[in-house]
Amino acid sequence: MTEKLAICLVGPKKGGKSSLLASLADCVAQSAFGYSPRLRPALQPISQAEYAADPQDPRRADLFSAEQGDYERLKQDFAEGGVATDTLNTYEYYFRLSVNGEAPPEVVTRGPWLLEIVDSAGEIAVPPDGAAVAILNDVKAKLASQMLGADALVIVLPLVRLEDSAWTGTLSRLLDRLALTRDRRLKRVVVVFSQYERLFTRLGPSAFTYACDPAVALHVLRKSLRAAPWLDRLRALEQPGGGGVSVRYTVCSAYGFTKRFQNPNMDPHQPGERRFRRARIEGARAFSEYWRPFLTAEPILYAALGLDSAFTFSHAQLDARVEENRAASILG
Repeated sequence: MTEKLAICLVGPKKGGKSSLLASLADCVAQSAFGYSPRLRPALQPISQAEYAADPQDPRRADLFSAEQGDYERLKQDFAEGGVATDTLNTYEYYFRLSVNGEAPPEVVTRGPWLLEIVDSAGEIAVPPDGAAVAILNDVKAKLASQMLGADALVIVLPLVRLEDSAWTGTLSRLLDRLALTRDRRLKRVVVVFSQYERLFTRLGPSAFTYACDPAVALHVLRKSLRAAPWLDRLRALEQPGGGGVSVRYTVCSAYGFTKRFQNPNMDPHQPGERRFRRARIEGARAFSEYWRPFLTAEPILYAALGLDSAFTFSHAQLDARVEENRAASILG
């Protein structure tokens, strides 16, 4: 059978939503995720017509339509340094996901999956507190409808000090409204902290080794979430009264770490924030020699499959050290 799923990306401006999406297909293709290599997922961009078509339709997919589509343009924008998503609309991208290796039977029988992933400007759903941002009511209504109809929500947040961020109050209120809404389809929420590579800029060639340790990621998440005023809202969503939504936390980096050299893929000799590239070569080929995204497939694969990896963490895992410390204090 074929299962259709809708996934909404939300988060503040410059949080990394579009970059995560632009690097998604390459992350899967390079197996740059925390899932077992035996899972062997495959992700292919498709057209909206293919997504909307009857799965039993005997006509073959158009092999060339997706190549020049919106997703290819998004990847090109990312290669050129990224372009802020405008506030004039929300933007849908379509993919076919399949699992070609080992997975639980209850997962395999649901696939392949046709994914609709919705991207939008951060100012629409999570604007800074007190900011006067002019957004068309039609655009707000469209995103609200897409969020209520989504099977999964991926909240993309930059890895910064949350207590210093102007959007934390807006995110809290958004989650409150979502929790109180009963006509939603939501099954999973993934909170992903982007720009993970920035934590390792001083480690040089050891950076990738440390980044690949799930214990390091868990420590970073625990530390970052201490100041999250919306954490209890997400806990409430998991309760039976909140709909029994599965919530996970993870990290990712669209720039990732360089192949061979293993350092964070941020070229200090380029203006702004750019990846390392081969000189005198244009287009995506200039970056491919060094570029390896890091875990940008993680939130999407969990959102679609409901399978945990070494880098998806539950509330129980986040709380484990707290319980251990309490026990140790009793013994001490």
